[in-house]
Amino acid sequence: MELAELIEKSRVDNVILRRGPRPKQAGSLALIGHHLIFSPNPPPGQKPSHDDELWLLHRAIDRVSVENLNKSANASPTSGAHLTLKCKNFLICVFEIANVFDCAAVARSIETLSNLNNRHLDYPFYYQCPFKVLDNGWNVYDIELEFTRLCSILPDRFRISPVNKNFTTCVSYPEKVIVPKGIGDDYLRISATFRDSCRFPVLSFVEAHSKSVIVRTSQPLLGPTNRRCTEDEVILNAYLGNTTKGFIFDTRPKSLILAAKARGGGAEPPFCYRAWSYVHLNLPRINELQESLAKLVDVCGDADANSNYLSRVNYSNWLTHIHSMIHAAGILSQSIKIHNRGATHVVHGSEGLDMTLVLTSLAEVILNPDCRTIRGFQALIEREWISAGHPFVLRCAHSAYAVGTLTGPYESPVFLAFLDCVWQISHAYPTSMEFNEQLLIYLFEHTYASEFGTFLCNNDKERRDLKVREKTVSLWSHMNHPEVLDGFLNPYYRPAQCDLWPISAAQEILLWERMFFRWRINWQDVDAKQQMAANWAARERELQTKLATLLSQQAQNNAMNSAASELQSCDITK
Repeated sequence: MELAELIEKSRVDNVILRRGPRPKQAGSLALIGHHLIFSPNPPPGQKPSHDDELWLLHRAIDRVSVENLNKSANASPTSGAHLTLKCKNFLICVFEIANVFDCAAVARSIETLSNLNNRHLDYPFYYQCPFKVLDNGWNVYDIELEFTRLCSILPDRFRISPVNKNFTTCVSYPEKVIVPKGIGDDYLRISATFRDSCRFPVLSFVEAHSKSVIVRTSQPLLGPTNRRCTEDEVILNAYLGNTTKGFIFDTRPKSLILAAKARGGGAEPPFCYRAWSYVHLNLPRINELQESLAKLVDVCGDADANSNYLSRVNYSNWLTHIHSMIHAAGILSQSIKIHNRGATHVVHGSEGLDMTLVLTSLAEVILNPDCRTIRGFQALIEREWISAGHPFVLRCAHSAYAVGTLTGPYESPVFLAFLDCVWQISHAYPTSMEFNEQLLIYLFEHTYASEFGTFLCNNDKERRDLKVREKTVSLWSHMNHPEVLDGFLNPYYRPAQCDLWPISAAQEILLWERMFFRWRINWQDVDAKQQMAANWAARERELQTKLATLLSQQAQNNAMNSAASELQSCDITK
């Protein structure tokens, strides 16, 4: 199938951009396979310039609507209509088109092209990379290097298992996983049959100082019959090492456990897992996050916001959910630091695809300084989200304005919530992250629509089947290019080895204005002031470098003068 066949009207002239990322303009609207292109009319006497065009990926559009300007029953087709495009990054574009029929044809075409279910037709497979790839982003995370780092902390405790080769054991896991040494692959396969979505316990993180361990998994499939799996019990006990006690962090509240058990799931029974203590958290479910985002974006996009704005933001519960995630990550991180004899912490919810990954990722940001660098943060996302099987295609099929017919129950801004939590921590510790909020916003946009293949599929199996690594460009290759990387650097960054304990008081959680008011506020003055401060910070670092050089030279000169004085004294003595 050719994408051109899905376009009913490829070009419309005499279009007016009424609302969007730029002031009101007149021009032409064109549709091609993957993009909508608005070309403004050039000033008199000048030729059209491609630099002035507005390009918008069809995949980035969340909802399309048409509103006739003349609402009477006898309205003429030439009375005109408004084409409203609500995008997944919360941008809203309104085009005025003179002919109602043309407007409707364009709307139907965009609706079809923005909801294609054929992954082979996605833009990353057609994208022609305009820059030279200096750093292959597909190699930003290597399990062999990660295993080497773990061995330096806890030697002879773990091994790399190929139990999931060809994804025969678990579809949502990578082909290689890190598991306890001494546990055979046959035990892992049996444990997979006992865990939801076959996600048996795998190693996630080892804290360097306390040597505490974080393990990821999914809920056990106890069911109403209280099913038991001795192999799974042996695996969890193997993670304990020389310690006698471990902790199971369940992202669900106790009230949901019985309901999960009635559906075939449940939680580890204490009489089978005697060495483990339980911590039940109350993290939001994916449908609750989706509803909260829709309410919040509706409030932030309301041009007629009045005195009940704060109550509406509070009613959305978005900040409440962000607070609960940061608070839970703080509890997990604190437990890791307190139990400095290498305690093991198992984290799971139901499938272990959403809140489990939020919790383990935030704990690593809090405890691991490497995760606060750009490359370390990229590796964290590769390890804890992409390779770990977070279903980006399902979760990010729609954003805040629409719900998919097939994907609706699975859509949720879980990754956006994680990025919001990272922003909250970076706001509290402005010098501790190597990257700025622009990088977080950039990641958010590319999870929903991108020319790169990094977030293209639900799991590594789909990426292998579609040959994503061979046929598309990695987002990290683009971000790590020197010309691009500069825009993501935090000018106030000062490397620090300390932990970043988040302020988890509810009143300290802020609305991320740059994310949710990005298209409502003119940020030029803010950007100018930030650039000025960044220039002064760069100047300060330059002067500090010169001072360090001068002090070093002075110390060398003093040493040479001292040596010369000693030689002179020896000569006089002789």
